[in-house]
Amino acid sequence: MEVTVRDGKLESVVADGSESPYGPYMCVKGRSSLEFHQGAEQRLVNSLKRTGEGDFDTINNHQALVEIGSKLSELLNQYGPRSIALYHGTGAYRSVLGGQLEKSFLSALGTPNLFSTMTIDQSAKWVTMGRMGMMASGKPALEDVDLVVIVGNNPVVSHQTVPFVAGHCGAPARSYSDAKKRGTKIIVIDPRRTETARFADLFIQPLPGHDATIFASIAHILLRDNSYNKDFCDRFTIQLEALKQGVAEFTPEFAAKRAGVAAEDIELAAHWLAQAERPSVGSGSGPSMSTHSNLNDHMIEVVNALVGGYRRAGDLVRNPGTLNPRTPVELAVSPTRSWEHGDKLASENIGKLFGEFPTALLPQEILTPGPDKVRALIVFGGNPLMGLGDPQQAIPAFEDLDLLVVLDPRFNETARYAHYVIACSQPFERHDISIPGDALYPQAFAQYAAPVVEKPPGTLHDWEFFWQLAANMGLPLTLKYWSYGLDFENIKEGLELSTQERPDPEHMLRFLCKNSRVSFEELKAQPAGVRPTLPEQRVLKAAKDNGGRLELCPQDVAAELQEVFQQQPDKPYRFNLICRRLLETMNSAYVDSAVSRKRHPANWAHMNPSDMADLGLKDGDKITLNSDHGSIHAVVKAEKELREGVVSMAHLFGTLLPGQEATKTGRAFTGALTSLEQHLQPINYMPRFSAIPVNVKADS
Repeated sequence: MEVTVRDGKLESVVADGSESPYGPYMCVKGRSSLEFHQGAEQRLVNSLKRTGEGDFDTINNHQALVEIGSKLSELLNQYGPRSIALYHGTGAYRSVLGGQLEKSFLSALGTPNLFSTMTIDQSAKWVTMGRMGMMASGKPALEDVDLVVIVGNNPVVSHQTVPFVAGHCGAPARSYSDAKKRGTKIIVIDPRRTETARFADLFIQPLPGHDATIFASIAHILLRDNSYNKDFCDRFTIQLEALKQGVAEFTPEFAAKRAGVAAEDIELAAHWLAQAERPSVGSGSGPSMSTHSNLNDHMIEVVNALVGGYRRAGDLVRNPGTLNPRTPVELAVSPTRSWEHGDKLASENIGKLFGEFPTALLPQEILTPGPDKVRALIVFGGNPLMGLGDPQQAIPAFEDLDLLVVLDPRFNETARYAHYVIACSQPFERHDISIPGDALYPQAFAQYAAPVVEKPPGTLHDWEFFWQLAANMGLPLTLKYWSYGLDFENIKEGLELSTQERPDPEHMLRFLCKNSRVSFEELKAQPAGVRPTLPEQRVLKAAKDNGGRLELCPQDVAAELQEVFQQQPDKPYRFNLICRRLLETMNSAYVDSAVSRKRHPANWAHMNPSDMADLGLKDGDKITLNSDHGSIHAVVKAEKELREGVVSMAHLFGTLLPGQEATKTGRAFTGALTSLEQHLQPINYMPRFSAIPVNVKADS
């Protein structure tokens, strides 16, 4: 961004393409950031403490940290480190120092209790890596493939592509347009003809919740016709025969009938995959949030493995990393099944995925009596009561906590139940660096952002919260360069922080740049960012076979395939509710920005016009949606891009609890239709947030 500041206040933001790998591009949320910064969505400029009457009074941050530290120390001494947990929200992913010191604080406490948005979003992909393994070489860039398969993802709106779907996170529509000009074919599979589907050479529009069936059928065809990539599978996979048996009954005719699509389209998709020189198959949150989500993502990745959809030795590495240099090797990494060993939850015999516990079990961890009961929760940059769904179960759990602390720049729904709400600084007010995007850019790029305005006096940098709280508790912190896949305790290099002197944020960022291809001083001197000129790098061939293999069909996956094959339809329900992304929002953030309010005054229940006609509905009519768990009121809106039998609504949008406002305005919260006790997946305990069977009726 290019930022204009006048008299110490932000005046405007525009896209700056001078160094950006995406050119002069800024999404609508970036354009709304000025409004967000200046007070939209109940921006907090002072921290708050809950009173005995349930209201909130302002509190200075020094006093708040003293009181919070005292309570945490009391719990730590009486019940041990397992009594304290932390929830890492979407907002925390783009706060580098806060995210790093959060991990340092957890380590100093000695608690394993880390939960995050990842396990209520796309943790099925983590389960797949844990059960199948992964290729260390990663997936190819969009520029290097001739066929892209996009399943249940709408990157043109969500701006989410790598590492799961080929594409660019910035200017995604332009990246697909350019790919089409190069001759790349695109297959889109989605119950809704999404904005991304306009680029599709083949669009398959199934009933929701049948991704596993469709991709088991594609695997069936590839194996039936012997058209899979034999060289890749012989070198890097096992259990091919078990997979053949597992998908034997998933004929294209069976899958077509089950998913409500043409068998010819499934055959064509399999044929294109077999013929492609460089295919790439990936998915978004749709399959990961719907029925049989773990199997959905596993079978999607199985098809990608069958066609060798990974970077190969000798392939150009377009972004070898700048702040965190990487050297990809063509190597299979065997599955770890991390949840089967190490620390386990108290409420279920399950361990961690990628270092985190399943968030859907957090309410049980709070409510289950015993020595490891969670009694204090720190929420960093998130809104878990919205993200969890099932507020009738989640809210009583959060109310049972001895201490709930929320760190956020806004007063969100979770904050209403907190004992303390710490008003955090906003991005324009803090030091930051582009570590979260380092591996996601289409080419090497890095940027350092210094504060452009002062933060309000009553706010606190989130990294300051963790440092000062630890200092108050007598817990020294060590800053380390942590990223997913690393065990914090085993990272050798660290910067020990004083408990007496406030750390210098530039000093900490300089430490995080210790292995960077570009020095911190150079980044600091070039505020638009740096695209370093690097020698050409290619994927290395492994020096020797490490014995790692991708497990295509382990026993639990084979059992889930049989379960899906024998599944009976939810006959009492006529419709399926699917989640959708909104261009103007980011999960529960920006819902109340001016542009969101204008374009989405209600959480529209989008329906096919034919279904609306059958029910005697017209645009603007109020309806009730009922699942086997709950009901919500919404306002209906016609959308011809949806297939019949499907309702589409935004996921984290609306009023947490049903009430007069929700009924009147149609700001419905679809999480009320989700259960935290039923329809949970094995391993990650993922709730069903999409492909929810519902009935629809007009309100009288």
